[in-house]
Amino acid sequence: MTERRRGPRTVFTQPGMGTFRVTQDVEVTSLSETEASVIATQPLPLGERVLLEFTEQRGTDATARLVRTVKNRFVLKNGRLRREIQLSMIDPSHVPDPTEAVDLATPIPAPCMAIVSRRLPVRLIEASSSGCLWDAPVPLQEGNVGFVEVRVSGRHHTEAVRIVRTYSAVGSRWPYRMAAEFLTVAPLSLESLRGVATIVATGVPSAHTP
Repeated sequence: MTERRRGPRTVFTQPGMGTFRVTQDVEVTSLSETEASVIATQPLPLGERVLLEFTEQRGTDATARLVRTVKNRFVLKNGRLRREIQLSMIDPSHVPDPTEAVDLATPIPAPCMAIVSRRLPVRLIEASSSGCLWDAPVPLQEGNVGFVEVRVSGRHHTEAVRIVRTYSAVGSRWPYRMAAEFLTVAPLSLESLRGVATIVATGVPSAHTP
């Protein structure tokens, strides 16, 4: 691949398993207890479970609803071609992870603005002081920004990243490989992937690493 990252790379002998959280702003055009329609700039894979998070509406607290993508299509609205996504509500009582259960009681008026959050599993392959490489079961568009969270050597690490390249993963159990650049500008720490890559590459902690 074309070199997009500066500094020595660290290849993990035991790839770190984690998740990549990516969000996009959407306009909710219709909403009921069982389904919703949103206008979005990017498609969502059919059948994928995502979180539809509402911003504050008419003085109420922000709320969220767990949904599943059932249809992507293009529609003509106000003379413009836009992407409409139909979502089906998931009963929170049937969600395996209770932390993802959401309140369906609060009425939300439509149209309104919301955020769609996706959590995708990733398998971290390499990292450097400026970026990382991971495998994933589904592709993501170049330019997507989000947070990657992984466990490496028994520790939890997180970093804000931007995907700079997506391509086929040769010889991997997962079909897609993505190169991402770190966006965090804070000093290095043991909680960051940049800190892990720097320590492994140099053999000593950074002067900014506690």
